[in-house]
Amino acid sequence: MKKLLILLIGLSLICGVFIGNSLWAQADTYTQLRIFNKILKEIENNYVDEIPTDSLIKGAIDGMIAVLEDPHTDFLSKQEYEALMISTKGAFGGIGAQIGKRNNKITVISPLGGTPAYRAGLLPGDAIIAVNGVPTEGKGVDIVVREIRGKPGTVVVLSIERIMIEEPFDVEITRAIIKLDAVPYYGILDHSIGYVQLASFSRSADIELKLALDSLFSAGVEKIIFDLRFNSGGLLNEGISISEMFLSKNKDVVMTKGRFEGERVLRSRKSYSYGNFPMITLVDGGSASASEIVAGALQDWERSLVIGTTTFGKGSVQHIVGPFEDSTALRITTARWYTPSGRSIDKPASEQGYNDDEPEESEVQDTLKIEKKEFTTLGPLRRKIYGGGGITPDIIIKPPQMTKLETEIYTKGLNFDFVVQYTARHKDITKDFEITDDILKDFADYLLKKDLEFTAEQYDSVRIQLKKRLKQNIHTSLWGLKDGYRVRVSNDLLVAEAVDLLKEVSAQQDLFRFAAE
Repeated sequence: MKKLLILLIGLSLICGVFIGNSLWAQADTYTQLRIFNKILKEIENNYVDEIPTDSLIKGAIDGMIAVLEDPHTDFLSKQEYEALMISTKGAFGGIGAQIGKRNNKITVISPLGGTPAYRAGLLPGDAIIAVNGVPTEGKGVDIVVREIRGKPGTVVVLSIERIMIEEPFDVEITRAIIKLDAVPYYGILDHSIGYVQLASFSRSADIELKLALDSLFSAGVEKIIFDLRFNSGGLLNEGISISEMFLSKNKDVVMTKGRFEGERVLRSRKSYSYGNFPMITLVDGGSASASEIVAGALQDWERSLVIGTTTFGKGSVQHIVGPFEDSTALRITTARWYTPSGRSIDKPASEQGYNDDEPEESEVQDTLKIEKKEFTTLGPLRRKIYGGGGITPDIIIKPPQMTKLETEIYTKGLNFDFVVQYTARHKDITKDFEITDDILKDFADYLLKKDLEFTAEQYDSVRIQLKKRLKQNIHTSLWGLKDGYRVRVSNDLLVAEAVDLLKEVSAQQDLFRFAAE
């Protein structure tokens, strides 16, 4: 009865705005709405406590939307709607993370490279349970975004729940103006193999990517690693434009299907002269939205081998209806995205997020047959690929799990604090330096002074990872973000795997012999 009441109140409020006279022609709906009006009046007149009518209505709307089980459909308060509008204009102080709602928790979709959120060690799938000590439970995404934002240079404290970590922990992050390059780094890795990272689908993404590819091919590159990890997406048009750089003209890139919108197919409108060079695309649980459109199209057309972990699964179209008379608004999902082969990009709400339970490579074949629906690529090989939400890579390779000690170091920013002090004391550092055992001992002593508790065995188990991270941090601190990216990429295990695969082939189709069958 309670769920029915919630649904009826919501229908009563919405019908006049969206449904119109056709709704009243439905006898059953009209009867239910009459019952709802009687119940509402009875509560207003006779309930033991006085309850504001607007609270009943707001609760009813929230309940009705909850029945949809869609994290992207939301009723926006005046403040939430204003925050959404602000986010599309101008600069603001933030932390640099894409967040959403998963399993009724505010969740990090992807920290953006080089931002305060990234430096603080936030990960896809982290649940933000409080902002400055105020719980986020029951709040919309946009209101939490507004609470996280603030004047650049000020500090915001996020309380985080993380998979594999038993207790929640706090992370202090200093806000900054968030302005990022769509292509933060590109370079030549191994003779004829080039690497390019696309961090966002901003309005300049296609221009920046073309400049990067032009530069790489002019330098003699013949094969490309295209990195879409931690890319939370952006503009649909830019997703089409990015796909065009690798596909020929008039290829389907993405389809949208909705109950009332019907089917709409978006195709590549032009082609580039780069040719059919061997290409590997890297994805992970932070690859979402437009990243999934591009990765899905490249995989469907056999244009790229896709490796990594299954993507986030954010593949739906939202419209903003409003503002209404009271400055509220409705954000409603009207369609979903599908890859050219017909795979739905959108995951069920309960499954969306960073997938920490990917099967080992040896388990991929049986797992996919059980849990995923089979599709067929559109190229000459007619390969089996899998749908069911998100983009399932051709080769699943899990990133190494971060230990509790590493998590504490990075979320507290102790690695950055140490690097600032270390570089201040050592002015003679050159780019060919290496992290020595003496530096690691100094770092361990520094951590102990910061009241971090760990055993010698725990520290020894992460020495290799700490060496890589500290070297990257020092390069970033002394020679800038791009040089830090260069070091990070040179130590990236997934990039190294992609390089090894590309060394073995001379044509794109040769790459697919490495894929799981």
